[in-house]
Amino acid sequence: MITKNNNGYVLVTALLMLLVLTVIGLAAISTSTLENLLSGNIRLKESNLAIADGCSELSLMIIERAVRNEDIRGFTDIVTDSSLSQELRAGAFDLDEPSTNADVTCSAGLSVVDVDVMYPKWIGGTSIEFAAGYEGLGKGGGSGYATYYRVNAAGTGLMNSASNVGAVYRYVP
Repeated sequence: MITKNNNGYVLVTALLMLLVLTVIGLAAISTSTLENLLSGNIRLKESNLAIADGCSELSLMIIERAVRNEDIRGFTDIVTDSSLSQELRAGAFDLDEPSTNADVTCSAGLSVVDVDVMYPKWIGGTSIEFAAGYEGLGKGGGSGYATYYRVNAAGTGLMNSASNVGAVYRYVP
């Protein structure tokens, strides 16, 4: 006669295996949740960055219009500073931040842009100066200059998320 004296070791082994599989499943769920949160934050950041970048690009067209034509016709619905044309032609550098002095508001108020004049700079090496054999400022017939503008755009979105874009624009009349 054969006696089986198992004493429940199969039951204990099965319960241990279930415990291990449960721990692995819980770890997989928590990793998946973390990855979802990270991808959501990346999506918010990219969305805000696209808003800020688009508004900074739009501001370059506003600079062109304000400096060349001395008006902001066509952009009056997004330009919040009525004296922007005079400010951009004055040449005085302003150290304010985009959040304190917004010159342009676009994307349904999700982005504010601050545009300031940095400095004008003479462009050396014009063809007239080269052909005449002159070198240096004020010696040649070339009178080209460029004006540099600082453009700071801040895009805001859901859950107080924000992205900033800074650019320097070189305008040659």
